[in-house]
Amino acid sequence: MPPKPVLVLGAGVSGLSTGILLLQAGRPVTLWARELPPHTTSNQAAALWFPYLAKPLERVNAWAAHSLAFFRQQLLPDPASGCRPTVVHDLYAHPVAEPWWAAAAGGVYRRLDPARLPAGYRDGFETQSVVIDTSLYMDYLLAWFRRLGGELQQKDVRHIDEALAVADVVINCTGLGARQLAGDDSLYPVRGQTLKVRPNGVQHSILDDEGPNSLGYIIPRRADIVLGGTAQADDWETDPRASDREDILRKAAALHPAFAQVEILGEGVGLRPVRPSVRLEAEALPGGQQLIHNYGHGGAGFTLSWGCAQEVTQLVSS
Repeated sequence: MPPKPVLVLGAGVSGLSTGILLLQAGRPVTLWARELPPHTTSNQAAALWFPYLAKPLERVNAWAAHSLAFFRQQLLPDPASGCRPTVVHDLYAHPVAEPWWAAAAGGVYRRLDPARLPAGYRDGFETQSVVIDTSLYMDYLLAWFRRLGGELQQKDVRHIDEALAVADVVINCTGLGARQLAGDDSLYPVRGQTLKVRPNGVQHSILDDEGPNSLGYIIPRRADIVLGGTAQADDWETDPRASDREDILRKAAALHPAFAQVEILGEGVGLRPVRPSVRLEAEALPGGQQLIHNYGHGGAGFTLSWGCAQEVTQLVSS
């Protein structure tokens, strides 16, 4: 028998990555989405490989490690993808025996020399990562999906039954939309505001997740540097706020003196889809239909994208 067609819901990084792997596995795939790149939440992301704001740690580390390998093997060789390697400095206000993300990075990291730590920090680690320019990458994924034969429809789905009425296999990659679509009240937004500034020579990424400037980050890309950020739970505001802009600038200057003066090129806001744990599981439905959920990736959508997509593909095959 020919493989059953699959309907993927959502055209963010999770939906497109999942659709691509399913197509490569020989499945016919149609994708429905309310918003398409460049208008998705994924397009607003700073998009550095780093497993932020997602649980449970054991599953997250495995998905993140798989994704990191995929980025390095499949995407870094192609400059058109918008992906490039970067060095990350992860900072702490207290001594740390081992970074919590060590397993995700394959245990490849080194402790920073104390002389390289900004004021207010007592520990830090350096590791190799990948930065993803979403202005290029999301269009790249969309073109890849279409090139493999995927069908795309811009459609606002209000109830999961709309999808199950036309497909026996449905993949729910709707991010925050799953709050309504799957009736998941445990899912909530964590607002992230960012600034894009003109490059100033800084080449490495700098992160503070829990120290005196948290949440603070500096992420150099090809044409700009992304500064952040905010982590405001249950905040649905998608317009930038002046108060957050000033706080982001203050934190960037504290993390690196080169950011005491910057030229702002733009700013944006994204709502991270957070829940107590990433939801990646299959529902067996009456009549042999299959509904697979793949959402709730928090601030790690890109970091987990290929690992989660691979697991979804395995669930469909089983």
